[in-house]
Amino acid sequence: MATKRFEYIDALRGIAILGVIVTHSASLTQMSGCVRQMTNILGMGVQLFFVISAFTIFNSLYRAIGKNNMFRDFFIKRLFRIIPVYWFGIILYTVVYGLDSRGWREGPEVWHYPYHIFLVNVLHPLTSSSVVPGGWSISVEVLFYMIAPLIFLYVNDKRRLVLFMLFVLIALPIGNIILKKYAMQSVFIDYDIKTINNFFFRWPISQLACFGFGLVMLRIIQSGKQLAYLKNDILNKLLILITVVLIFGTIFLPRIVQQHHVVSFLFMCLGVLLSVTPWHIIVNKATIYMGKISYSSYLVHFLVVNQLYIAFSKYFPLITENKYVFFGLLSISSIALTIPAANLGYKYIETPAIDCGRNLIKKLNQKNEMAAR
Repeated sequence: MATKRFEYIDALRGIAILGVIVTHSASLTQMSGCVRQMTNILGMGVQLFFVISAFTIFNSLYRAIGKNNMFRDFFIKRLFRIIPVYWFGIILYTVVYGLDSRGWREGPEVWHYPYHIFLVNVLHPLTSSSVVPGGWSISVEVLFYMIAPLIFLYVNDKRRLVLFMLFVLIALPIGNIILKKYAMQSVFIDYDIKTINNFFFRWPISQLACFGFGLVMLRIIQSGKQLAYLKNDILNKLLILITVVLIFGTIFLPRIVQQHHVVSFLFMCLGVLLSVTPWHIIVNKATIYMGKISYSSYLVHFLVVNQLYIAFSKYFPLITENKYVFFGLLSISSIALTIPAANLGYKYIETPAIDCGRNLIKKLNQKNEMAAR
């Protein structure tokens, strides 16, 4: 799989972050009804990130087979990719807001900070996104890194992959429901229902299937055999359109269905289709660029959206009287201001941190080579 073909992966990341920004704009402007349902689907961009993340993680592990210290190098690369920017986010949001609300839920308490510093914040209902808004998804990502090598080693054929997917799609959701019921009656008895629902939706047990679809997507694309019939350009684009319609159509699913799992499956299908025909309306310079700065965009956009919401409400109150106009303006302006802010983060924090990780790996490998002589 040539590197150039992975432009569709960056493009999907770009679409994911644009959807998330629009979703949080809708949340602050208190959109409701059909519009809110549609923007909630855009908020599933987080699950798209999970699918893509698993795809890239397992692809890098496959390419590293046979190399010395492949798992050590994997952890160094991933943690240098994630932690420095996240720690900067902790500092940024603390400087701006202190212990006050970041705009959505209540603000953090001091004891929340160790959870965020060690990126285990998703494992407690009150710390999920308290210090860094949206921090729950980064915590899920890092916790997935911890088990990804085990999945790579043991889910190594079609039979095991099928069993793994059945486990994460059936057994884990059932266990999650049972744990949630028990927790509501005992451990979390004093917590409000929204906090409990958020916790059991966000934590890794609920989200693991989304990563699983990333692994399935990689296996399908690696095989290549199943993709021959998709090379017809018209058929491929028609299937892409159908997939997008189905993604938004999941708003009509019954509540008992795990919507984020269905959407993740459809994201996987979209990724497979784009790997064959990277349709320009989806895979283009704009979406590819947004994908490259998507991580920095994710962490900074909460600040941008909330500060713009405060500014519009204070200085342009007439705009806020029409919530649809307010929502549209807030979405567009948030995207416009997030891009330069995220570019700075990508250029001066994210990229140098990645380079440091690579240099550390290089030095450790050189040291091992010298010791082996």
